[in-house]
Amino acid sequence: MNRTNLIEDLTLMPLPPWWQSPWLLLGLVVVAGVAVLVGRWLWRRWVNQHPAVIAAAPQPDLTPEFLERLAALRARRGELSAYELAIECSDLLREFVEWRFRMSIRFQTTREFLEAAARDALLGAEHRDWLGAYLKFCDLVKFAQQGATEAEQTNLLDAAERFIRQGSPWSSVATAPNSR
Repeated sequence: MNRTNLIEDLTLMPLPPWWQSPWLLLGLVVVAGVAVLVGRWLWRRWVNQHPAVIAAAPQPDLTPEFLERLAALRARRGELSAYELAIECSDLLREFVEWRFRMSIRFQTTREFLEAAARDALLGAEHRDWLGAYLKFCDLVKFAQQGATEAEQTNLLDAAERFIRQGSPWSSVATAPNSR
């Protein structure tokens, strides 16, 4: 045994002619592209069937704070015009809905809010209808300068209080103030 030639010379085997064909290269690119597209389609399908559930951090109950603010508003009612009362009631209820249902409502028009609420499952149809009628009445007083009687102003405060206490207008007397 020769100790100097322990490793024999290695030579590469020549590639077969079909391996150098441009058709093979094109076929491999097409197969890889189809595999990527099918993989993306399967991934999207799996993600849509298994949506990520993100648990919201528990928030403190702010209902007593909203009721205190409403009570303060009720106490100042004699000092406020129907216009000012409608603005304050509308703002208070909008803040409550934003907190309770986690919907962006404070800086939207009533129509924008109702369109967004129609797509959101948190606010049911009865909530949406009642809140829409309430906010439309407030809009009439605020923007159309429509006056409101003492009874309508009282109903505005009472309806807001019931909505905040119950979170819903289920009471038979919890209707939005009638528009004229």
